[in-house]
Amino acid sequence: MWNIIDKRIISQINIGTLLLLFCLMAVVQGFQYLGYIDLLSKFLVTKARNIRSLAFCLVGTCFFFSMLVTNDVALIITVPFTITLLHRLERQENAIVLIVLETIAANLGSTLTPIGNPQNVYLYQEYHMRFLAFFQALLPYGMVAMFLLMGCVWIKFDKKTFHVDKQIFEQEKKELKHKTVWTIVFTVLFFLCILTVLRILPGWITFLVVVATLLLCNPELLKKINYGLLGKFILLFVIVGNIAAVPVIESWLGTIVAKHEFVCGVFVSQMISNVPAAILLSKFTSNGMDLMLGVNVGGLGTPIASMASMISLDFYSKSMAAEQKKYMVTFLGYNVFFLGCMVILRLVLQWI
Repeated sequence: MWNIIDKRIISQINIGTLLLLFCLMAVVQGFQYLGYIDLLSKFLVTKARNIRSLAFCLVGTCFFFSMLVTNDVALIITVPFTITLLHRLERQENAIVLIVLETIAANLGSTLTPIGNPQNVYLYQEYHMRFLAFFQALLPYGMVAMFLLMGCVWIKFDKKTFHVDKQIFEQEKKELKHKTVWTIVFTVLFFLCILTVLRILPGWITFLVVVATLLLCNPELLKKINYGLLGKFILLFVIVGNIAAVPVIESWLGTIVAKHEFVCGVFVSQMISNVPAAILLSKFTSNGMDLMLGVNVGGLGTPIASMASMISLDFYSKSMAAEQKKYMVTFLGYNVFFLGCMVILRLVLQWI
């Protein structure tokens, strides 16, 4: 009996997704250890001449960073930096809107690549998607999102000038010159991850290479990987698999989800977050692309709809003079607006 239960539980866990997530998080930790991610963020900020251009830099950084390092990591890097920088510039009044827009940028920018967020990693592997088809489906949403984000920045932030000391990144820039070899190594590891995403290289090979490299480079990096996220994925696979196996639920969801993947993805994400929504709903449809669109757009809306949104809320709540009620009102206002725009875009694209 226990053997049957064990086999059933193991069969519900998508090992390929877990291995790929581990490798991606490990590579990101490597680049963070080398200092490149922080350096790039600070370099972009030094190019800003006023609060508006600063907002363009920070929101744009979240949008494009999230494509490569996931939306969670993009916000973990950018939001604390934003809070500290605005405090130094004595522009704390801009913090709420800027953090909210950064969060939306990370959630929408991450949709454009198979490695941008956990639900994409899972669904891309689960449905054996092709990159070109994936990119073509998501590109219109990314383009409209970027246009709307830049429009919001232009309207909400003024052109009052300030000065950012360029010395904030010069020392780190000098230190990177002594890490050329490891820069090449982690770049190679990143391309191995991409080959795994494209199903050119088996995930277990990439996993073994990444682990061996971290052990050689800096074993401490292995301790910094977000094992909590991997653990949550394992629990989600098991819990969702068991829930989906209940006859009544299986029959009910099977009837509702079919041909309504986008709507179900958006709606369910608001209640349980888009990652578990993706895992749950994938059990009842073969239309992975519409489901991916639904859970990615569904990351907008309530704070719980995306774990990345909860990360931003947590950072802001712990900052000095945090106004949580004002933050929530602003967050919901912008998220409902962007969610509405994405839904309208979906309807327009279907009509065309």
